[in-house]
Amino acid sequence: MKIGIVVATEKERRPFFEVFGQPDMRHIGLNAYDVSLWKINSEKYVYLILGGVGEISSASSTQYLIDNFQVDKIINYGVVGGLSEDCSAMKIGIVEKVVHYGFDISFGSHFRVGEYPKLGMFHTPILPAIPDSATADLPRFTCASADIIVAGGEPKRRLRREYNADICEMEAAGIVLTCNRNRIPCTLIKAVSDGVDEDVEAFDRYVHDASKSCVKLIVKLI
Repeated sequence: MKIGIVVATEKERRPFFEVFGQPDMRHIGLNAYDVSLWKINSEKYVYLILGGVGEISSASSTQYLIDNFQVDKIINYGVVGGLSEDCSAMKIGIVEKVVHYGFDISFGSHFRVGEYPKLGMFHTPILPAIPDSATADLPRFTCASADIIVAGGEPKRRLRREYNADICEMEAAGIVLTCNRNRIPCTLIKAVSDGVDEDVEAFDRYVHDASKSCVKLIVKLI
């Protein structure tokens, strides 16, 4: 079993090394793709890629793992902004639905912002990388995803109103759409770093501990 793990930033990746230790192999590939390998046992391998920020980086990094390491499944973890009072710092859950609100072909058409032809508004993994039964006690999130840093206050509340989303971030749509096109199971584990009225300062304060909570959960689930 080959498990591919996609993480966006060095701040989010660092706790993975703290929990898993030094990798058995480090691979710096074409265009500086940075992949670390851990051999868990004779039948299980973990490949962690530092994917970079944003939808394009996350999509291309996910495809790189699929093409070059033939991973059987993808797990993405990282920190997100909370869009409601229920999603405060350190809350951790599983992304159930993703809306790519940065995708807009609404001008002169009948499509809404975020709606894809044939695919609709919300995207979900074809198959979860981690069985739903193993994560049944975790909250389910609807994630608003786009290449936009969302300020606290009204910008976050607007996303909540327009999409009934719980969290916002910058990579989920790229990962889910890539996995679905390759028919690769994927699961997205997210922890809130900044609440609805918070932004960069809260992110900096909670990014390490929130990311580490995700990694510790991954250890239990894989």
